[in-house]
Amino acid sequence: TGKQLALKSRMNPQTQYGADVIMRADHALEHGVEQLTGCIRNAVDEMLQELAEEAGRSTLDICQVSVVGNTCMHHLFLGISPASLVHAPYNPAISQGLTLNAEQYGLHIHRKGQLLMLPDIAGYVGADTCGCILALRQDQQNEISLMIDIGTNGELVMGNRSRRMACSTAAGPALEGAKISCGMRGADGAIEHVEVDESGGVHIQVIGGEIAKGICGSGLIDAIAVLLRIGVIDDDGHMNSDDQINGQPVYWFRRPQGTDSGVYLSQKDVREVQLAKGAIAAGVTLLAEQLGITLTKIEKVYLAGAFGTYLRPENACRIGLIPRELENRITAVGNSAGEGAIQILTCENAIRDAERLARETEFLELASLPEFQDVFVDELSFE
Repeated sequence: TGKQLALKSRMNPQTQYGADVIMRADHALEHGVEQLTGCIRNAVDEMLQELAEEAGRSTLDICQVSVVGNTCMHHLFLGISPASLVHAPYNPAISQGLTLNAEQYGLHIHRKGQLLMLPDIAGYVGADTCGCILALRQDQQNEISLMIDIGTNGELVMGNRSRRMACSTAAGPALEGAKISCGMRGADGAIEHVEVDESGGVHIQVIGGEIAKGICGSGLIDAIAVLLRIGVIDDDGHMNSDDQINGQPVYWFRRPQGTDSGVYLSQKDVREVQLAKGAIAAGVTLLAEQLGITLTKIEKVYLAGAFGTYLRPENACRIGLIPRELENRITAVGNSAGEGAIQILTCENAIRDAERLARETEFLELASLPEFQDVFVDELSFE
């Protein structure tokens, strides 16, 4: 029926071999894919067992499993070397959709069970982005829309039924809380929102209502926007603060008296956010330019993924992550990649549609554009 019976999530076990896909790809090139492939297949198989138990079913009742992920994850799950992704021209070793025997890939479901893999679009625009397009159906809309999925790589798709173009931006892990002094994922104890009152007082909202232990991506965007508003950070990203740690200006959100062990934002953290937001904003600008449109022509902005769900659009626009003229057109659409994976299982023609969408979506290699560096530098500012 398409009704959801159970839901599970867990941290990617591949992180023991590298914090991001580039590091994992390097590990695979040096040591082979077996460790990375084995641990992700085992994790998925264990989660299938947990899901079946929660739903009161046997794993032998499962006849199809649909999997989406970025191109590197896709290759590693299949046991394919990511070598083609780390060497020019950075193309997938295999890009078409696949229907495979699930048992041969370590999934203990029905003995004739199928593993369905959505197609990849490009080396750094994977099956997860294809799933997003399939769920959002940008190909069926007359108005131009922009889909943004923010992670270590930010994937963007802009266009409509006539033409769609995708790109990947090296946003870095800062917006997921990594490489930030007090950064953490969105779990209990993370500052998820920051606000300022009329008198200039700064207030934090912590996941789980606990004492703040760190700051996650949505809180980081809020924090920068609020500190810009009260003048602690200027438009060039310079932090004006007398408090310092290791010679760097910092702003404290929680500081136990007489210690340096609370939660703060540093000058280095601000620079990390500038690099991430500059990459994404440059991607938006250059996609529009390549499509021959102005930003005002974009009718809808879809923010996909968990990060997009908790992001406050007004603050994303205040720091320039998303162009300000698009603020009132932003909608959080949640796990669109997962929704695309579901459609593969529940809609008769979805596989064929996914193949067509991947084939018809043009890929823009930002780094190959002579103007990329200038646009990127221009977008570093918070103006």
